[in-house]
Amino acid sequence: MKYTPRLPERNSNVSHEHPLREFLVLVTGTVALFAVIFIGMGLLVDIAVRYIDPELEATLFSSFESNDVLVLNEQEQALQLLMDQLSSCMEIGYPVDIRIEASPHANAYAMPGGVVVVHSALLEQIKTENGLAFVLAHELAHYQNRDHLRGMGRSVVLLATSVVLTGAGSDVSSLLTPVFGAEIAQHSQSRESGADASALGALQCHYGHVGGATEFFALIAETGAAADWYLAHYFASHPQALQRIDDVNQTAISEGYQKGELQDLPSALRL
Repeated sequence: MKYTPRLPERNSNVSHEHPLREFLVLVTGTVALFAVIFIGMGLLVDIAVRYIDPELEATLFSSFESNDVLVLNEQEQALQLLMDQLSSCMEIGYPVDIRIEASPHANAYAMPGGVVVVHSALLEQIKTENGLAFVLAHELAHYQNRDHLRGMGRSVVLLATSVVLTGAGSDVSSLLTPVFGAEIAQHSQSRESGADASALGALQCHYGHVGGATEFFALIAETGAAADWYLAHYFASHPQALQRIDDVNQTAISEGYQKGELQDLPSALRL
């Protein structure tokens, strides 16, 4: 009998599924698993942060310092006094120091360990003490809400989950990291909105009203922030300025806060 070679009817080593379908199933499954682990670990981070002692936190991050600090004793002392007054309306757990940094961008940020850095341009452009107080109270609220710890924790979780599931430097890891980076951005936006609400309460406590709370956001909007790419807010760490103005006004209404007389920025705080 003559031998006639032929392929077997079934070959376990050859897939009968379309390669594109297999690829989509693999990617979808990996993303779903990644999402479950990432979200679950993120929730654990939020829970763990509640049990970190504020004094221990301050000690751990005491080495953080800003670079190129512009030392203006008179302004820093006046800022420190205002911030201490606002701190008495909030529960932080450790003292917070102020620094002024030379920068052309009107902004302020909270560093781990209890140092709020105010850009010199903010003192040049802000017009009222109330508006400045809201910015300081917002940064204090990040300490009160432990937002920097939550953000750092989520970044570590994102990196660790990506490496464990897909390997360091893999193509899948490179694909998934930006996707879940957007989730981190959305979480950051929610923390920023929470800090705005807390700052509004501090303003009400200190002045007896919330006048001037939106001055800084109006300043940002005037510089062109409202003309951002229409999808950019999904990836930005902060909500858009106009949205924050609306949110602050809505929070003030819901809490029954009133607007009152604004105080000009004291000469001791002007640059």
